Amino acid sequence: MNKFLCCLGFFLLFISCSKSNKKTEPVIKSIDYAELNSFIQDSLPILSNLDPNYNQVFNLWQDIDVLIKTSMMPKSDPRQLRFFIESYKLEIDKINEIHIPQVLNIPSVIGRFRVFKTEILKTKTNALNQKNLQLFKYNLNKIFDSYNILISKMNAVAKESIESKKE
Repeated sequence: MNKFLCCLGFFLLFISCSKSNKKTEPVIKSIDYAELNSFIQDSLPILSNLDPNYNQVFNLWQDIDVLIKTSMMPKSDPRQLRFFIESYKLEIDKINEIHIPQVLNIPSVIGRFRVFKTEILKTKTNALNQKNLQLFKYNLNKIFDSYNILISKMNAVAKESIESKKE
């Protein structure tokens, strides 16, 4: 009987030890929003503005307000940034290129707008955590860069259009 109890004891000890060796799922850490805010304030490029001297050209585009809403991104609370981007995706996706005014409806502007729109739409925010924060930062940088390139081109095209009308 002693042998039986001894064997049973070892068996139970073996079973309990084997259960404790099971792998546990890694804990996904939440985002350090202070770090994200620091990145937004210090590491992202400063967003360009449309030149107010050419508002007569820009105001022809009905969706210009949606486009320049990007400038609010660095001012938003980092804890709310993912919600801002998700709602912005819906707005930017509704912009139809056929509504771009004729002055700006040229391949170089349309191409830059498409790149900007793509950068916004491909940014994943629904599962934002510490693990994919670097990808999110990279995507923010791409959004800002493509926005600046688009705005720069729009300013140049509007300037050229206004100056050619003066001649």
